[in-house]
Amino acid sequence: MARPSSQTTLEWAEFTAVIGARIYRAMLLTLVAIAFAPLLLSWQAYVIKTASMEPSIDVGSVALARPFAADEKVDVGHVYMFRDPSADTERILVHRVVELRNEGDYLTQGDANTTPDTTPIVAEDITGRGILLVPYIGLPIVWMQSGQWVLLGIWLSLTVAAFFLAARNIEGEPPKWTMRRLLREKFRRTPRPPVESDTEERVLARGTLGVLGVRAVLTTLVLCIAGTTAFGSANATYTSSTNNVANTFTAGSWQLPYVAAVTTDNPRGFWLLDETSGTAVRDRSQTYLDGTTRDGTVTRGLPGAHTARNPGTSFRFAGGGALLHPSEITPPSSHTVELWFKTTSTQEGYLIGFEDQSTSIFALGNFNRTVHMDDGRIVVGHWTTTGRSLVTTPARYNNGAWHHLVVTSVPGSGSRGPTATIYLNGVQVAQGETSSLSAFNGQWQIGEGRRAGASFITPFPVERTFSGDIDAVAVYHSALSAARVKAHYDAR
Repeated sequence: MARPSSQTTLEWAEFTAVIGARIYRAMLLTLVAIAFAPLLLSWQAYVIKTASMEPSIDVGSVALARPFAADEKVDVGHVYMFRDPSADTERILVHRVVELRNEGDYLTQGDANTTPDTTPIVAEDITGRGILLVPYIGLPIVWMQSGQWVLLGIWLSLTVAAFFLAARNIEGEPPKWTMRRLLREKFRRTPRPPVESDTEERVLARGTLGVLGVRAVLTTLVLCIAGTTAFGSANATYTSSTNNVANTFTAGSWQLPYVAAVTTDNPRGFWLLDETSGTAVRDRSQTYLDGTTRDGTVTRGLPGAHTARNPGTSFRFAGGGALLHPSEITPPSSHTVELWFKTTSTQEGYLIGFEDQSTSIFALGNFNRTVHMDDGRIVVGHWTTTGRSLVTTPARYNNGAWHHLVVTSVPGSGSRGPTATIYLNGVQVAQGETSSLSAFNGQWQIGEGRRAGASFITPFPVERTFSGDIDAVAVYHSALSAARVKAHYDAR
């Protein structure tokens, strides 16, 4: 089998180079057309200058945004272009909206950032909704604006070379200048003398290639300058640390890690306690109408229980409480209560329970599913005077640190009362039989409520309050598994 000659190898190399250059030219011009075309519809285009939206949006990509209408709904989970409220000068950010806060503003965050942006935004800050992403086409503009002249020069050189190669004729291909020359000479008053030889034809072709090479240089420079003028530049700013996770540019839903872990288990009610003013207590699960704080002192807007990746606030109780929902319900025998608490008090305190609102001396009211603290220990089962069974943690948790508390309850077998399991900070710490449950219509409440009297002789309910902070309360109409409890704690 005969080896290919050096001439054949050279021809194949030239063919491959020309085809590759034409593919590059076609891709480049296509991306440029895609990036510029929406501007005709008055869309906005932004060249991404920084990397906090990676891997979904790379530096140098062009993000296209539809103008944001004044009455348009903000979709949590979508990417928006907005004025950075934390900057002293006008600056556009391209980040994802990750949470609608109870105050009506929004938290934003870069996909690569582990913490949200420091300053929430309002709808009026939003200038556009991200619709289309054109990758890499804006890199020359980034290099030009940031003074990276070496990279810009290398790209310009390679692009000019590609355009020059793309204009070359492959063996057997008709000259590209022929049709243009024929048209030009058809309307020329003084016809050009015909080409006499292949040598002269090649000279004309080389002249045409030279013109195309100059045009390639001018084209790339015009694209850079026009892009700098037409496209705004936008930042996707870094926070102190990043975590590259695979989010997509058009994701329709995104939640803070702890919120996502809780909502995965379909809570019947979920109160983040992020309200910083007023008296309302809003249910994140959207099951109930707003609850309300009442009596005593409840301070809002204090630092929450979670780490920096789950920002939020908490309530501090000092003789006051909160009714979590106004409508009456009858919870099932299998249920779970979950919350975060922090206290240094050694006094008995009421964390959460289920009650009706009867306060008359002739109608002592109903209450059960109560979770107390007593000298720092968690106590479950304090709702009957006789036949009382309590489950108590061996350790105390009034050390001034935040603790994650989950109490599950499932019906007991035969004549036994329900089995309660207490988890602290993701780990089971106590389990046992509790007092029997009665069914009645009532509401969940935190921070203040009743427990049973001390004995059969003094059966009247005793009012107790909690002195400390409570955050992120959830109630489930099922018993969470140990694995799910730990998953919630790990998502903090």
